[in-house]
Amino acid sequence: MKSLILSVKPKYVADILNGLKTIEIRKRFPKDYRGWVYIYCTKDKLKDYYYDKDILGCYFRVNLDDNLGYEYYKNLKPLNGKVVARFYCDNVDVHHILPTEKILPFNKNVEEKLVQLCLTKEDVMNYGNGEDYYAKLINISKLEIFDTPKELSEFKSYKKNIVNAKINGMVFETELDNSLTKAPQNYMYIEV
Repeated sequence: MKSLILSVKPKYVADILNGLKTIEIRKRFPKDYRGWVYIYCTKDKLKDYYYDKDILGCYFRVNLDDNLGYEYYKNLKPLNGKVVARFYCDNVDVHHILPTEKILPFNKNVEEKLVQLCLTKEDVMNYGNGEDYYAKLINISKLEIFDTPKELSEFKSYKKNIVNAKINGMVFETELDNSLTKAPQNYMYIEV
Protein backbone atom coordinates (compact mmCIF):
# COMPACT_ATOMS: atom_id res chain seq x y z
CA MET A 1 0.00 0.00 0.00
CA LYS A 2 1.32 3.45 -0.95
CA SER A 3 1.68 5.91 1.94
CA LEU A 4 3.77 8.96 2.82
CA ILE A 5 6.46 9.56 5.39
CA LEU A 6 6.87 13.14 6.60
CA SER A 7 9.88 14.63 8.41
CA VAL A 8 8.77 16.84 11.31
CA LYS A 9 10.90 18.81 13.79
CA PRO A 10 10.86 17.37 17.35
CA LYS A 11 9.05 20.28 19.00
CA TYR A 12 6.19 19.97 16.49
CA VAL A 13 6.16 16.17 16.85
CA ALA A 14 5.63 16.66 20.59
CA ASP A 15 2.76 19.07 19.86
CA ILE A 16 1.17 16.55 17.48
CA LEU A 17 1.55 13.62 19.90
CA ASN A 18 0.17 15.69 22.78
CA GLY A 19 -2.91 16.52 20.67
CA LEU A 20 -2.17 20.26 20.45
CA LYS A 21 -1.19 20.45 16.76
CA THR A 22 -3.96 19.12 14.53
CA ILE A 23 -2.84 20.77 11.29
CA GLU A 24 0.62 20.58 9.68
CA ILE A 25 1.79 23.30 7.26
CA ARG A 26 4.01 22.60 4.24
CA LYS A 27 5.09 24.42 1.11
CA ARG A 28 5.45 21.12 -0.71
CA PHE A 29 2.85 18.37 -0.27
CA PRO A 30 0.56 16.63 -2.79
CA LYS A 31 -2.71 18.57 -2.44
CA ASP A 32 -4.83 15.65 -3.64
CA TYR A 33 -3.25 13.02 -1.33
CA ARG A 34 -5.61 11.06 0.91
CA GLY A 35 -4.19 8.27 3.06
CA TRP A 36 -1.80 7.40 5.88
CA VAL A 37 1.10 9.70 6.68
CA TYR A 38 3.91 8.40 8.91
CA ILE A 39 5.68 10.91 11.15
CA TYR A 40 9.48 10.81 11.29
CA CYS A 41 10.86 12.86 14.19
CA THR A 42 14.01 14.58 12.96
CA LYS A 43 17.16 14.64 15.05
CA ASP A 44 18.06 17.59 17.24
CA LYS A 45 21.68 17.89 18.36
CA LEU A 46 20.85 20.05 21.36
CA LYS A 47 17.72 18.44 22.80
CA ASP A 48 16.27 14.97 23.04
CA TYR A 49 12.54 14.41 22.98
CA TYR A 50 11.06 11.48 24.88
CA TYR A 51 7.80 9.73 25.41
CA ASP A 52 6.65 8.87 28.89
CA LYS A 53 2.89 8.37 28.65
CA ASP A 54 2.67 6.16 31.75
CA ILE A 55 4.37 8.57 34.13
CA LEU A 56 3.85 12.06 32.77
CA GLY A 57 1.06 11.37 30.27
CA CYS A 58 2.73 13.35 27.53
CA TYR A 59 5.65 13.83 25.19
CA PHE A 60 8.32 16.21 26.26
CA ARG A 61 11.81 17.59 25.76
CA VAL A 62 14.47 16.51 28.20
CA ASN A 63 16.90 19.00 29.63
CA LEU A 64 19.93 16.87 30.41
CA ASP A 65 20.99 19.34 33.12
CA ASP A 66 18.03 18.58 35.36
CA ASN A 67 18.29 16.32 38.41
CA LEU A 68 16.20 13.30 37.37
CA GLY A 69 19.32 11.26 36.66
CA TYR A 70 20.23 8.34 34.43
CA GLU A 71 17.95 5.82 36.15
CA TYR A 72 14.93 7.83 35.13
CA TYR A 73 16.05 8.51 31.54
CA LYS A 74 17.10 4.94 30.71
CA ASN A 75 13.45 3.82 30.72
CA LEU A 76 12.21 6.57 28.42
CA LYS A 77 11.55 5.99 24.72
CA PRO A 78 13.51 8.47 22.56
CA LEU A 79 11.65 10.06 19.65
CA ASN A 80 14.52 11.74 17.77
CA GLY A 81 15.45 9.89 14.58
CA LYS A 82 12.45 7.53 14.80
CA VAL A 83 9.09 7.02 13.10
CA VAL A 84 6.80 7.68 16.03
CA ALA A 85 3.22 7.75 14.75
CA ARG A 86 0.92 7.91 11.79
CA PHE A 87 -2.18 9.91 10.96
CA TYR A 88 -4.79 9.84 8.26
CA CYS A 89 -4.72 12.77 5.86
CA ASP A 90 -8.31 13.34 4.78
CA ASN A 91 -7.99 16.95 3.66
CA VAL A 92 -5.36 19.38 2.39
CA ASP A 93 -6.35 23.05 2.22
CA VAL A 94 -4.27 25.30 -0.02
CA HIS A 95 -3.94 29.00 0.85
CA HIS A 96 -1.81 31.71 -0.76
CA ILE A 97 0.54 33.47 1.66
CA LEU A 98 1.95 36.82 0.53
CA PRO A 99 4.93 38.63 2.11
CA THR A 100 2.94 41.88 2.03
CA GLU A 101 0.61 40.35 4.63
CA LYS A 102 3.09 41.58 7.24
CA ILE A 103 1.53 45.00 6.71
CA LEU A 104 -1.78 44.08 5.06
CA PRO A 105 -4.50 41.91 6.61
CA PHE A 106 -3.28 38.33 7.08
CA ASN A 107 -4.92 35.43 5.21
CA LYS A 108 -8.11 34.98 7.27
CA ASN A 109 -8.44 31.24 6.51
CA VAL A 110 -4.93 30.61 7.85
CA GLU A 111 -5.27 32.98 10.80
CA GLU A 112 -8.32 31.03 12.04
CA LYS A 113 -6.14 27.90 12.16
CA LEU A 114 -3.04 29.28 13.92
CA VAL A 115 -3.93 27.58 17.24
CA GLN A 116 -4.30 24.21 15.47
CA LEU A 117 -0.97 24.84 13.70
CA CYS A 118 0.79 25.72 17.00
CA LEU A 119 2.30 28.68 15.14
CA THR A 120 2.12 32.46 15.22
CA LYS A 121 1.34 34.69 12.27
CA GLU A 122 5.05 35.58 12.16
CA ASP A 123 6.01 31.88 12.04
CA VAL A 124 3.81 31.36 8.98
CA MET A 125 5.25 34.45 7.30
CA ASN A 126 8.86 33.48 8.12
CA TYR A 127 8.28 29.98 6.77
CA GLY A 128 8.10 31.56 3.31
CA ASN A 129 11.45 33.35 3.76
CA GLY A 130 9.87 36.64 2.70
CA GLU A 131 8.44 35.21 -0.54
CA ASP A 132 4.89 34.34 -1.42
CA TYR A 133 3.99 30.66 -1.31
CA TYR A 134 1.04 28.32 -1.27
CA ALA A 135 0.59 26.90 2.20
CA LYS A 136 -0.66 23.33 2.26
CA LEU A 137 -2.57 22.85 5.52
CA ILE A 138 -2.69 19.12 6.19
CA ASN A 139 -5.49 17.93 8.45
CA ILE A 140 -4.26 15.44 11.08
CA SER A 141 -6.93 12.89 11.93
CA LYS A 142 -7.00 9.33 13.33
CA LEU A 143 -3.62 9.81 15.01
CA GLU A 144 -2.03 6.48 15.98
CA ILE A 145 1.00 6.71 18.27
CA PHE A 146 3.29 3.70 18.15
CA ASP A 147 3.96 2.01 21.51
CA THR A 148 7.57 1.59 20.42
CA PRO A 149 8.99 4.13 17.94
CA LYS A 150 10.05 2.45 14.69
CA GLU A 151 13.39 2.60 12.92
CA LEU A 152 13.53 4.27 9.52
CA SER A 153 14.94 1.04 8.06
CA GLU A 154 11.61 -0.72 8.79
CA PHE A 155 10.09 1.25 5.90
CA LYS A 156 10.66 0.84 2.18
CA SER A 157 10.68 3.43 -0.58
CA TYR A 158 7.76 3.11 -2.97
CA LYS A 159 10.22 3.61 -5.80
CA LYS A 160 11.85 0.32 -6.80
CA ASN A 161 15.65 0.18 -6.92
CA ILE A 162 16.42 -1.92 -10.02
CA VAL A 163 19.94 -2.50 -11.32
CA ASN A 164 20.95 -4.12 -14.61
CA ALA A 165 24.13 -6.17 -14.72
CA LYS A 166 25.79 -7.63 -17.79
CA ILE A 167 27.58 -10.94 -17.18
CA ASN A 168 29.06 -12.97 -20.04
CA GLY A 169 26.97 -11.07 -22.56
CA MET A 170 23.70 -11.68 -20.71
CA VAL A 171 21.78 -8.89 -19.02
CA PHE A 172 20.41 -9.59 -15.56
CA GLU A 173 17.96 -7.34 -13.78
CA THR A 174 17.92 -7.40 -10.02
CA GLU A 175 15.97 -5.44 -7.44
CA LEU A 176 18.05 -4.05 -4.60
CA ASP A 177 16.80 -3.56 -1.07
CA ASN A 178 14.82 -0.34 -0.99
CA SER A 179 14.67 0.05 2.80
CA LEU A 180 14.99 3.67 3.87
CA THR A 181 18.45 4.66 5.03
CA LYS A 182 17.97 8.44 4.97
CA ALA A 183 15.08 10.53 6.18
CA PRO A 184 13.27 12.58 3.55
CA GLN A 185 13.95 16.32 3.51
CA ASN A 186 10.20 16.93 3.41
CA TYR A 187 8.12 13.89 2.46
CA MET A 188 8.52 10.68 0.51
CA TYR A 189 6.24 7.97 -0.82
CA ILE A 190 6.72 4.66 0.95
CA GLU A 191 5.37 1.14 0.64
CA VAL A 192 3.64 -0.20 3.73
